[in-house]
Amino acid sequence: MRYLGLALFAEGVSDHRFLSPILRRTCEEICLQQAVEPVEIGGVHELHSPPDFKEHNRASRIHEAARRAADAFHILFVHTDGQGDPGAAREERIEPAVRRMAEDGATRFNRTVAVVPVRETEAWALVDGAALRGAFGAEVDDPTLGVPAAPREVERIADPKQALNQAYEIVVGGRRRRKKAAADFLGALGERVRLDRIREVPAFQCFESDLRAALLCLGYVGVATS
Repeated sequence: MRYLGLALFAEGVSDHRFLSPILRRTCEEICLQQAVEPVEIGGVHELHSPPDFKEHNRASRIHEAARRAADAFHILFVHTDGQGDPGAAREERIEPAVRRMAEDGATRFNRTVAVVPVRETEAWALVDGAALRGAFGAEVDDPTLGVPAAPREVERIADPKQALNQAYEIVVGGRRRRKKAAADFLGALGERVRLDRIREVPAFQCFESDLRAALLCLGYVGVATS
């Protein structure tokens, strides 16, 4: 049995909550289907900017966080919101760190995979009405929740964070749980969102393609035959 360690450097706490289970589950499914030998996958190790690097640029902060945790992971996920231009966001906010780490012998055997929603991570939480109902604990149909008929259409939502908050407000209505907010349910949503739904979202397809390439390069999976 081989161990696969995962780590995530994300922009915020809510991104870690939702993405960590999604990333772990995606790796589990890929390895279940294509692994060349049994793989044990641990939880996703959260990486944050080291306190003594707060004033450094983003590439330096990611690099230093990865360097200090190099023994804990084989694949490093780096997240940034696309803010409407995911290509530019990736080039400006992820690739500089990738280049820095590629030059560092301490992390040369690890692979970096970009996670870049077109606008915000919350869009991916809106692909599955059943997951929202399960996490929020209410029966409301998809149109009322603002869930698009086709998952790929979540990329057209101008303000995904606001849309998720509105879905939560609709569910709780007059019985609003004042100590809770939509962001508090992102971990539960990450565990519930159906992967077959989120895989219809183009930005997620790009992420998963890069993840499969990383797993192949590291020798965890073989070449897909179909």
